[in-house]
This record gives sequence, C-alpha cells and structure tokens, in this order.
Amino acid sequence: MEQVGKYFVIIASLMSVELTVTESKNETKPKIDRRHYQMPLFINVCDIVDRRSKVHCYCDSNKPKMATRADCWIFGGGLTEDDPIWPSFSSQSEIEHLMFNVRTDDALSFVPAKAIVRLDRLKHLSIQFGTIKRIYPYAFTNSSTLKQIVLKSNKIAHLEKHAFAQMMMLSNLSLDDNQITELKREVFFNLPNLHILNLSNNNLSLLHEVITRETFEGLENLSRLNLRNNKLAMVGNLAFSELWGLKELMLDNNGIEYISERAFGGLTQLKKLTLSGNKLATFYDDILEDMRSLSVLDLRDNLLTTISYETIRPILNNEKSQSSVVYLDGNPLSCNCRLSWIYVLRNETQDTTMKHALEKISCVSDPTNDRRISEPKEEEVENSNILADDHYDYYDKSDDYSNDKEKTKIGTAIRLIDIPLETLPCPKELMQSIEETYGHPVQNEIRLKAFSRVGRDLPNFLFFLTLLLLF
Repeated sequence: MEQVGKYFVIIASLMSVELTVTESKNETKPKIDRRHYQMPLFINVCDIVDRRSKVHCYCDSNKPKMATRADCWIFGGGLTEDDPIWPSFSSQSEIEHLMFNVRTDDALSFVPAKAIVRLDRLKHLSIQFGTIKRIYPYAFTNSSTLKQIVLKSNKIAHLEKHAFAQMMMLSNLSLDDNQITELKREVFFNLPNLHILNLSNNNLSLLHEVITRETFEGLENLSRLNLRNNKLAMVGNLAFSELWGLKELMLDNNGIEYISERAFGGLTQLKKLTLSGNKLATFYDDILEDMRSLSVLDLRDNLLTTISYETIRPILNNEKSQSSVVYLDGNPLSCNCRLSWIYVLRNETQDTTMKHALEKISCVSDPTNDRRISEPKEEEVENSNILADDHYDYYDKSDDYSNDKEKTKIGTAIRLIDIPLETLPCPKELMQSIEETYGHPVQNEIRLKAFSRVGRDLPNFLFFLTLLLLF
C-alpha cells in the first residue's frame, strides 16, 4: 500500500511538471490580435492576397511596375495618412489611371497624398463616396502629370486656399455632388490648362450670395463651367470677366432672382448660356450685348412676363454660328403685342431647332385687357423639359434635361402661335408712349412704330407684310 502511494506521488509530480512546461511554451508564443491587422511594411498594391487588408486594388497587371490602371476598393475604416499602404504604391509607379471606391463610411477622410506623390505618370485620379470634408492647401502635391481629378460624392464642404494649385497639366476638375458652400479666393491657383470645372449639385450660396470676379481669377483658359443645382441668388457685375475663354456656362436651378446688367461682360467667346429653373422676373435688354459668339440661350421655367427682341438680338446677329436657338417656354409671359417678334422670327428662321423652340412658347392672357384672347378649345400646351439638339458636345449626361415628353396643361397658359397675331392686345402704356412720341397715328402705324426696332434687324418684305395685315 505504501508503494502504491509512492506511485501516486510520482505521477502527480510528473503531471505538474508537464503543465508548467506547457504554460511556459504558451507564454513564449506571440499573441495575435485579429482585431487589429497590421499591413506589412512594403507590398505590391496590385497583388494583395491577404483578405484582412482594408485596400484591394484590381490592376491591368499584377507584376511590379507594370500596371497602368488600378481600381482600388476601400472596405474597412481606420485608414490614416501614415498607413503603410500609401508608400506601397511606389511598387506600381507606372499607374496612369487610379480610382478609389470607398465602400465603408468614414473609411477615407483625406486625399491620399502619400500615394499620389509616388506615381510619376498619374494622369487620371478619381475618389468616390469618401468623407473628405475638407480639401487642404496643395492636397495633390503639385502634381505635374495629373490631367483629370474627379471627387464626386465625398461630402466635401470646405475648400481651402490653394486647394487645387500648381498643377500645370490639369484640364478637367469635377467636384459635383458634394456639400461645398463657398468658393474662397485662390482656391484654384495657377491652373493654366484647366478647361472644365464642374461644381454642380453643391450648396454654393455664400460669396455674399453673389458670384464675384475674384472667385475665378486665374482661370482664363476655362472653357466650360457647370454651376447647376446650387443656391446662388444673384450674379453681380462682371462676375465671369476673368474667364475670357469661357464657351459654356450652366447656371440652371439655382433660384437666381437677379442678374446685373453687366453680369456677363467680357464673355466674348461664350456660345452657350443656360439659366433655366431660376426665379428671374427681369432680363435686361442689354445683358447679352458683349456676347458676340452666343448661339444657345436657355431661359425656360423662370418668372419672365415679357422679353423683347432687343434682348435676344445678339444671338441672331451671331455670324459665327450656323444655328442659334432661344428657349423661353415655361415662363408666365403676358399675351400682348410685345411678343409679336416671335411670330416674325418663327416665319423667318430656316432652322428647325429654333422654330420648334419658338412654337413651344406659351403666354398667359391678361383679363384686364380691352381685347380678349380666346383659348383654343381642348388644346393642350406642351411643357416638355427637353433641350433640343444644339450641335454641341456636352460632358455631363447625368444632370442633363429629362427626356419626359408628357404633355400637361399649364394653368391658363395658351400656346402663343395658336393665338392669331392680330388679336394680341397692346398695353395702354405702350400705346400711350408711342402716341406721345409720334402724335396720334392710325392703328397700323402704332404697331409699325412699336416694332420698328425689330424691322431694322429683320428688314424684309415678310416682316412688313405681317405688320400691315394685323388690322
């Protein structure tokens, strides 16, 4: 029995020693915390196989320094500007097209400058769906190769001075679908080749609610500026005068209530101006005087009650354009003889685009007029929001006009060309002004003098014949 007890003691001792050795071995093993993955110090960004990586790039080649295109997806949060992944982009220094698609909220809150600076051939950079709320000065490392930057849908709210600076080759910059409220001076600095600037679908309203010339200083080679769908209320004098080479200007859907008489001064190269969907009640006669190249004017869906021939005359006198068009439908124009020029121009023009645009114009009859205008029975007035083909190549299709061709009744509006020209009433103040100037001419002479300015610009037999047949 004594011997059995000794055996038990020996066995217990051996088990104790084995347990101690096992614990010692476990203590010497490195502890792996799977919650915090550490990227190796240097990797090939086009050949990341570890699923724990927060960045995965799909390239046209996974061999080192052979890829020219990389589409990178960011899945996890917590990336910092000092993360080892950014210097690793030097493993593919030949990349020309680089796209970052952010799939997790707050996964990317900065411009990855430490990756950009290592790509000596980078031409196109796109970052989408990040949370880059602020662009700091020189965020793109003064890249001498970048030609296009797309920063769509990144919740950008602030652009610091020199945010986009010293990029000599940059030609296309897109900042649409962000939350930008203000453009400070010198945000765009020393960008001599910038041709396209897209700022649509932001919250631009500051600048004292006015666009000023200092906003775009230094962008004299810009050819296309898209400011659609912002919150600008006013356009001040010479607001775009620094943009000498501008050819297309989009200001649609801003709620603009006032445009200064010299707002577009200096835009001698402008070909297309769109102002649809605003709150303009007045459009000065001389507002387009300096725009000798203008061939497309879109004023649809505003609050205009009248518009004179003198206003659109610079467009019709543009000898450089083979096709000119003015869009005016969707305005509460008053049905009176101030619109007689539309009949004349419709009969005169050989351009089908212009003719169709004029035929869509409707007007609202004034019940206070002495002479009544009868509405066409069961006539439907077209309220299409389609911008007809104007022979220009536009770059953003997403914010273009709808193709909805549904016809709807617009209140008491009547399609202008459905009203006989001779039934259009003349406002008393217009007739009184003519009588005070010319005495008391007969009715035909009143109309002829009222539109003599049109006659000077459309001097042909058809015009005078139309006027003489009014009564």
